[in-house]
Amino acid sequence: MEATIREGQAPAVVVSLQPGEKLTAEAGAMMFVSGDISMEVEMPGGLAGGLKRKVMAGESMFVTRYVANGAGAVGITGPFPGSIRQHELDGEIICERHAYLGHYGEVEIEGAFSQRLGMGIHGGGEGFTLQRLKGKGTVWLHGGGDFMDFDLAEGQHLVIDTGCMVMIEPSVSYDVKLQGGVAKSLFGGEGLFLVHMTGPGHVTLQTLPFSRTARRVLEAAGGGRGEAAGVGVGGLLGKILE
Repeated sequence: MEATIREGQAPAVVVSLQPGEKLTAEAGAMMFVSGDISMEVEMPGGLAGGLKRKVMAGESMFVTRYVANGAGAVGITGPFPGSIRQHELDGEIICERHAYLGHYGEVEIEGAFSQRLGMGIHGGGEGFTLQRLKGKGTVWLHGGGDFMDFDLAEGQHLVIDTGCMVMIEPSVSYDVKLQGGVAKSLFGGEGLFLVHMTGPGHVTLQTLPFSRTARRVLEAAGGGRGEAAGVGVGGLLGKILE
């Protein structure tokens, strides 16, 4: 297997496979298939694993497996502009539900229980639900904007927006907390909840979560309708005053 990340504002991973090799990717991640490669749809961990992933991580119950009958290549890409990183997994990582793009090797995918009850619910509108990747292989992770990395020392703290997390090592403890003060929570612009992380371990963040962009688009669309409505009302009032 050889993989090349094609950099850009909307990057892709091109994975070259030799006969007998297999690539697993998130449902809907495929951009192209070239050569003698067959596609199979499966549920990680069977029906129970698929349901667990759907309920806990909010992702599709299915993944797509590409099997090389002869030499070929598969191109996979994320669902929105950002960055792609190749991670050599030997153990376990916990990632945000949209971060997993695909893998090569013996890797298990499952939903991850939050360390505190209600984390998935109280995610500040960002959908702070997690996936656990375990095993040994090559994993590709996707994030919005650029990646930013922190290596936390024992006891070192980091507070982040719920939507900015991409990946953490299992040694990092995390908790979602309500921001202090009503005014700060309602008018601070950062959402009601933040993630408090404590080292040791590695943390990877994304600089532009898609949820943040989507929220701005919705706000702009609502503003456009409001402006149009305002013009209509103004015009009507003008006619009345005439």
